[in-house]
Amino acid sequence: MIISTSLKSWGKRLKGSRAASVGGGCVLLAMAAVCARAEENAVRNPGFEKVDPAGATRDWSERKPAYRFADGAGRDGSRALAFENVDPDFYSFPTQKLDVQPGCCYAFEVWVRTENLKGEESGATVCLEWSGPDGKWLGGAYAEGVRGTSDGWRKVRGVTRALPTNAVRVSVAPYVRRGMTGRAWFDDLSVTRHDPPLVSAVSASTYRHTSAGGPVTFSAGLALGEAGVKPQEVAGTFVIATADGQPFCSAVPDALTGECASLTVNTSAFPVGDYTVRFSLAAKGGAARGSAETRFRRVENLPERKAFIDAHRRLIVDGKPFFPLGMYWSGVKEPELETYAQGPFNCLMPYGSPTTNQMDACHARGLKVIYSLKDLYSGTRWAPAGIKTEADERAEIERRVALHRNHPALIAWYINDEMPAEMVDRLAARQRLMEELDPDHPTWVVLYQYDQVRAYLSTFDVIGTDPYPIPGKPAGTALEWTRVTRDQTYNTRAVWQVPQVFDWGAYRKGAEREKTRAPTLAEMRAMAWQCVAAGANGLVFYSFFDLFKMPDRDPFAKRWADVCAMAVEIKRYIPVMLSAEAAPAVTCEGPAAVETRVWRSGSDVYLLVVNGTSEPVTATLTLAGGCTGVRAEFGHAPQRQADGRLLYALAPLEPVMVRLGR
Repeated sequence: MIISTSLKSWGKRLKGSRAASVGGGCVLLAMAAVCARAEENAVRNPGFEKVDPAGATRDWSERKPAYRFADGAGRDGSRALAFENVDPDFYSFPTQKLDVQPGCCYAFEVWVRTENLKGEESGATVCLEWSGPDGKWLGGAYAEGVRGTSDGWRKVRGVTRALPTNAVRVSVAPYVRRGMTGRAWFDDLSVTRHDPPLVSAVSASTYRHTSAGGPVTFSAGLALGEAGVKPQEVAGTFVIATADGQPFCSAVPDALTGECASLTVNTSAFPVGDYTVRFSLAAKGGAARGSAETRFRRVENLPERKAFIDAHRRLIVDGKPFFPLGMYWSGVKEPELETYAQGPFNCLMPYGSPTTNQMDACHARGLKVIYSLKDLYSGTRWAPAGIKTEADERAEIERRVALHRNHPALIAWYINDEMPAEMVDRLAARQRLMEELDPDHPTWVVLYQYDQVRAYLSTFDVIGTDPYPIPGKPAGTALEWTRVTRDQTYNTRAVWQVPQVFDWGAYRKGAEREKTRAPTLAEMRAMAWQCVAAGANGLVFYSFFDLFKMPDRDPFAKRWADVCAMAVEIKRYIPVMLSAEAAPAVTCEGPAAVETRVWRSGSDVYLLVVNGTSEPVTATLTLAGGCTGVRAEFGHAPQRQADGRLLYALAPLEPVMVRLGR
């Protein structure tokens, strides 16, 4: 993240480039070449028409018994890939390895038709996945599918972020999601280079882009690397205009990299009012390459709110800092609520939006509620039957917000659960609506698209991502996702992460179920502290209701005891984690899997260090100003060297919290 602390003087004019026009010409030629490549379909035999002499469809396998190739079943009577399945335990599908370029983005799509396609997942779809040199899965992009009986053929589409540079195998798969039965047909796949806009969302470092004066950093997301453009080949300008469109000031960025352009300004010089902040990018030589803008408001005094995010990215509730420590629920049931209230948690996020009586029941037990409006998008998978249009959406949202916005249990609205990036415009409109209807509470969204968070910046106040790695991926995935989530927001948004406490077996059947297990207490504890170390200021675990689903393997009482043991430790340090006192800087010499975070609370300095790998590691930390003593709160205390540095020998996945004397 690039954040400048210098203050810019005002009254600067737009600056013209002095670079030779040939520089801009080179950029334009490069972009033209990129556009030509973008038209090429990387899928071989995309319509399944080519058949070898033995009758096999070239470049594809059928994955019988559910998948086969059918003449005359495709669009306009062409050939198609057909799916017909009655066994919900069957889960396999055709794939094709692609010849694509790491470091680039790709759009992928397929036409699908469905008939009585049933199950809990989203249906017939397409995905791209990639793996590293060791064959291990590195990531993927998954389009929203089609279920039920479709009205003819429908196009399903998705877009990747830049493929990792260490991806050696990238494959495309037309498929029906796990556990579904019925019929589906696929035709005309394509995977083409996608060049995202060079300039994406502009974001302000203040809550809801509002300031009562003082430094504010504006950041514009850039995608230069994906387009093959070097930072030195372009120039950028921030222009801030008043509400009537008149330019107020302009400035070049403090810093411009392949991913971000940033500018820090002293908004005390702004007259009170509304502004537009626009960042524009041009090739040196003058050709425009893209722009984006955001709104900004300068106020005399910040408004009083029941709940909001402060400058330290903490949730403030009724004037006091609050660290959300909660779990996902399905629906609120009072007997379960009584059990939950006796545990260490202070809030919950029920998918089944609570009634007023249920909100009252939570409040009576000292529990706060994150209220879910996530399903109120017409045409999406979980939309209620009565939500058919945008007018329906607004009417229902207005009704629920009016009903609950003044309830003392409410701390935030949950407005998006993993909606695709193609819906960003609708999601941004929903954010604006929530700001209009309830200025008193923030919005929270959760994405599995952890490396695409920047594309969603206009759609939330608080972000969370949900790594559920156990047992298929390393527990350190929680650290990786939180770091990326933090950096994708330029470290300017509150992060409430969603760590795993459930067993994937709750969502699997047959042999697939036997491959799963719940995370151990040590793994849950490690993942939670990894999230905190990487910047999370809230944890909402997934999920309470899943703890009841595996009685043959893990009775609820046993799982609940482990979850509580983990959360009790987190709760103990909430006062420390909510401290906003200036803390000394820490530098770390050690593996990338080591993450640190430091707080000052009164005369005490607390230092959290986590090991995100399943191997023992060593690291040396230097605390600005040094320390006079080290006391372990938990974990193995480091050795204090003669020069004052701290030498850590971290066990696999070990978190260590120490209190330092000054």
